[in-house]
Amino acid sequence: MSMISFSPRAQEIAAGGQSCLFANKVRHESEAYPRALLSANFLCSGAGIILLLLTLVQFAQAGGPRYIAGISYFNQGTAGTPLTWAQGAVTYYTDQGSLSLTVSGPQGDALVADAFSQWTSISTAALSVTHAGQLAEDVSGANVYRNSDGSITMPADIMPTATGTPVGIVYDVDGTVTDALLGQGAGDASECFGNAVFGGLDNFGIDAHYLHALVVLNGNCVAQLPDPDVEYRLVRVLGQVLGLGWSQMNLNVQTRMPPPTADDYVGFTIMHAVDSPSCVPISLCYSNGGQVNPYQPKMDDQAALSRLYPGPTFSAGTARIHGKIYFANTSGQPGQGMQGVNVVARWIDPNTNQPSGAYAAASVSGFLFAGNVGSTATGFNDSTGQPFNRYGSNDPMLEGFFDLAGLQIPKGANSARYQLTVEAVDPFWSATAGPYQPWQVLPSGSSPPITVNVTLGGDVPQDIVMQGSAAQKPDWFGPTTYGTPAQLPIAGDWAASLDPYGGLDYFWFSGQANRTLSVLVTALDGFSAPSEGKAQPVIGMWQLSDPGTFPAPANTPSAFNSALFGTTVLNAQLLESTSFRVGIADIRGDGRPDYRYHARLLYGDHVTPTRASVGGATALAIAGFGFQANTGITIGSGNAQPMAVSANQILVTASAKADGVQDIALTDPPTLASSVLSGVVTYGAGPNDIVRLIAGSNPATPVRGQAPNPIRVQVVAPDGITPVAGASVFFTATPPVAFTACSGGGSCTVLTDQSGQTSTLVSVLTAGTITITALLAPASYTTPQQVQTTLLGTESALDLSLLSPYVWIAQGATLNLTLTARVLSNGVPIDGRTVNYYLDKGSATLNPPSATTNANGYASSSLQLSSLSGDVQVSVCVEPGDAPCKTFYGTAVPASSLRLQAVSGDLQLITVGPPFQPTTVRVTDASTPPDPVLGVSVLFQSLLGRTNNDAPIVSGGDTTITRNPLPVILGMSQESVTSDANGLASMQPSTGGFTGALAILGTVTAGPGSLPFQLQSLWPMN
Repeated sequence: MSMISFSPRAQEIAAGGQSCLFANKVRHESEAYPRALLSANFLCSGAGIILLLLTLVQFAQAGGPRYIAGISYFNQGTAGTPLTWAQGAVTYYTDQGSLSLTVSGPQGDALVADAFSQWTSISTAALSVTHAGQLAEDVSGANVYRNSDGSITMPADIMPTATGTPVGIVYDVDGTVTDALLGQGAGDASECFGNAVFGGLDNFGIDAHYLHALVVLNGNCVAQLPDPDVEYRLVRVLGQVLGLGWSQMNLNVQTRMPPPTADDYVGFTIMHAVDSPSCVPISLCYSNGGQVNPYQPKMDDQAALSRLYPGPTFSAGTARIHGKIYFANTSGQPGQGMQGVNVVARWIDPNTNQPSGAYAAASVSGFLFAGNVGSTATGFNDSTGQPFNRYGSNDPMLEGFFDLAGLQIPKGANSARYQLTVEAVDPFWSATAGPYQPWQVLPSGSSPPITVNVTLGGDVPQDIVMQGSAAQKPDWFGPTTYGTPAQLPIAGDWAASLDPYGGLDYFWFSGQANRTLSVLVTALDGFSAPSEGKAQPVIGMWQLSDPGTFPAPANTPSAFNSALFGTTVLNAQLLESTSFRVGIADIRGDGRPDYRYHARLLYGDHVTPTRASVGGATALAIAGFGFQANTGITIGSGNAQPMAVSANQILVTASAKADGVQDIALTDPPTLASSVLSGVVTYGAGPNDIVRLIAGSNPATPVRGQAPNPIRVQVVAPDGITPVAGASVFFTATPPVAFTACSGGGSCTVLTDQSGQTSTLVSVLTAGTITITALLAPASYTTPQQVQTTLLGTESALDLSLLSPYVWIAQGATLNLTLTARVLSNGVPIDGRTVNYYLDKGSATLNPPSATTNANGYASSSLQLSSLSGDVQVSVCVEPGDAPCKTFYGTAVPASSLRLQAVSGDLQLITVGPPFQPTTVRVTDASTPPDPVLGVSVLFQSLLGRTNNDAPIVSGGDTTITRNPLPVILGMSQESVTSDANGLASMQPSTGGFTGALAILGTVTAGPGSLPFQLQSLWPMN
């Protein structure tokens, strides 16, 4: 299962000068109708608002007809049929009240009749409109009002279900009805540009016929009649009531590019989608100085209405051009149909041989086809729960189809020439025209003007293949389905296309719980540049085992929801470690050859190693998908500078942080896409790590003497085996002692080495029982784990203390070992006392055999060993009388028992400039716990070189970051170092005088054991 957080990009619906969508509940003023039936949407469109039942979509579906029957809801066989009023008969009822405070009801009736007559006077359309009487009431704010729960109360005979009054005309005398339907203040006179007349279709039957419509005239916008602006808006709304959608014809009348001619005004469709707010009065923009009636249907409008309601003279008295817009395939032949192209036919004046703007009509290709059927990512139903595919056909023959029936031949001629051109549906002026509304798609390719000869009654087929259009090409990963996704590209970055129609791309990858990720998809145009005029990419994500949950459990409800142009981003959280499916689709379920996209999955999967030292400088490798050079890295609350980045891996050096579990966050600066690896790296000690006392038992020790055995602790992971390096251990004692690890101080924090160990010698400061405590990361945990041991401090008139009386020495070693004793009296050093050294066992030389204490009570002798073959023991005694005496023990360790432990510096990644840190190992014997071995010859061998393009070579834990060899060998070296009494051997890596980015691969050998070390310097990333 996945969870999603997203920032949806607001999608405004620009229609008829309005951009708004209201959802309300409607109920009869005297009866609570079932809410499921009466829930409605109010959509701003044209000059106002349309009241729709759940069975209607929010958007018109075509560039000619307003609605097209789809494959669901409607009767079988009606798919692809434009919705109309049955038999072209429309009956309307008007309000009983006045139109406004100054205009009576009968005057309003005359206005409505005249507006209807603009459409019924079209001779080629078989349309009858009848004023059948009045509504049962004066509709006003007294019976139309908004309730406290947001529902709206209104009279029964203007409800969508009032099929007995098919078209209700409401006179909102004071704007209160408008306020109730559109929101408080919408009925004010200042809002007349958008709300003078509003309404539209709100019910239809399964036989693809309209059943009801509602139109509201705002009385605050009608001071007197005639009012050309009000009638203009009324004619447009009534055009929608009759079943017309928005059209794009002579758009230059609005854009002024190029400047419109007189003919352009004559042919400018009244059913254009939006009006500019500067068009007040409307004649200012559309009348050409009073030469053209703005609200009279033009040839484009006449042809569109006649196609819906063809009269007896329509076919014989006009000409038709129809066809299909195609993508060109790789051979230049017709490929897939291309929706959303505005096809324009203009009469060619025989006198000028120029196309005319007066005799012109347009049709948007694919207007009968389904423009939006939804997708598996975002679902197949709209916000009301109704299927998208209830509008538009799924017949491939209609994809790209256009119909220009109703072309007039002027001047009484029987034949003419028409010029066919193609153009984009303008995303601003015509956003709600055509099947792609409100997200218009730019055409792919182009077509030169085509001249077509037509005759009255003639029907000319004319297909158009777009030259230079995108051609269908198979994607590199082959076809995919929901059930058979392709494996995600290893780089997590790829380009492909959503092609053909209905094409979705699916990919799978394995992910881990407690991770977040971002999927970024950028729509591309034909030049591979980001675009918002092609595909509208949306993203869905499922578990791979999900049999099919639609919409996806994690999805982007809209396209282009990021700040980056043309880019959609899905942010999802992974709750389980399993395989996941990512789906990329066009939000409409569309697919075509020009729907190119570039996708990237930004996902951090795991980090190696999973432990970092509290002291910092730990090289970490973050593995995943979709990394880039500018990917930001945060560990905990601090930024981390990457050392090297590839698409799948980021190398970073961890900075110092307190013990505890940290998140790693990866961010994409332009989009703020991110991936968070929660709790993925533990600095030092984790909350469940274990601290153990390895050694710490000591005999009674005189005050100011050093206890013979070190206090040694080890920190291990919860498995009790894996050592934890870089963990904080706090040493303290009660009463205080002097810790060598604290430079003689009474308490301090030290870090464990790579074997998880840390140790300290203890000097007693007071007599009595001393409790020594080692706490694990007390600064990070309120109840830290701890281990304790006790030490008895004693004092007498004459005491002897040996420093490090137990030493393990490599068999065969030749070396000098200093034996140091301290003579004390009740904790006070004795100066000038003779100390004798006697060899009790083994072969060695003592030089000198006797020594005198200094002012601090110390006396020393050198034990000279040559090719040590066995154990040695030395008695150390104080004069006079050789009492007291203590024994020094030297244990010979054969080579076969030697073991190596990494201590520090075996894995280093630095920037060019500073030197590498020493590489240190510890040599021990095979006992439990192991003892450090002195005198072992430790061999450090290494190769110095460079990698191609400074590719990283270092490895971390059990996962290799990369396996790049050293193609350029600059040198090799070896160095033998003898381990000290703590078993430690260190080597300072050398670059041999070479500069720049270098790599050192080496091996440490002692006895039968060996350990690798890998060091690299990289140029800083810009």
